[in-house]
Amino acid sequence: MRIVIKKKSRGFSIVELLIVLAVFVIIMGSMVTIFISIIQNQRRILVKQETLSKVSYAMEYITRNVRSSSKDTTGSCLPDKGDIYFLTHYNSAKELYEGIKFITNDNICQEIFLDVDRVLKRIDNNEATQNILLNELKIESVGFILNGNNTIQTASDDDSIQSRVTILISFQELNEQKKVIQTTVSQDNLP
Repeated sequence: MRIVIKKKSRGFSIVELLIVLAVFVIIMGSMVTIFISIIQNQRRILVKQETLSKVSYAMEYITRNVRSSSKDTTGSCLPDKGDIYFLTHYNSAKELYEGIKFITNDNICQEIFLDVDRVLKRIDNNEATQNILLNELKIESVGFILNGNNTIQTASDDDSIQSRVTILISFQELNEQKKVIQTTVSQDNLP
């Protein structure tokens, strides 16, 4: 007869449990910190993306209307008969015009400008002012330049060159550097 002595299996000691628990807490703490960092970074990216989307919309709105503008054949909107563009809202500190007035393809006298509250607005046929963006985006500056010369205020069909409008929109997000979007457009339906 053979006698087998079985040793009782010993459980984990409290020291071993504490070590395993400490390692688990350190790993989980690191994972939670990384997860929170990823969520915060994603929120910042979404805010930047939304801001850029708003500025892009504003730029597209302006360029579409400026591109499809037509000359003022009656002189009822712009200073002189035959004018295509008239720059408004001169900012002497920046030496730029912050507004532009023209006739839309729907024959509406429209002015687009940066108001004193730093919101991009428009006026149609000298009626009430309307924000271009639904959610107000504070823009640092807007500039309109005709034919590459920031001292010209009007462009007409009598000019020796095709009229071009350069549009600059400058904006700044929180804790970020200033960004400028610029484009140059010319009239689609030339006289």
